Amino acid sequence: IISGTLKRIGMHVVKEPHTFFDVVCGMELTMDKITHTIEHTNGTVYHFCSKSCRDHFVNDPEKYVG
Repeated sequence: IISGTLKRIGMHVVKEPHTFFDVVCGMELTMDKITHTIEHTNGTVYHFCSKSCRDHFVNDPEKYVG
């Protein structure tokens, strides 16, 4: 990842340094704001702002990564 740029991995967007986007609601998250995390079957780790967003992802992950 090149510093200062966005990299899209499926629907998972990462911005340096250590900034992530919740794939469900689109909220930008820094490490101190991440409350829920899940490792998807493809090995990618996704971060969420809330249990609700995590639950939406768990119920239909292909909607967000496909």
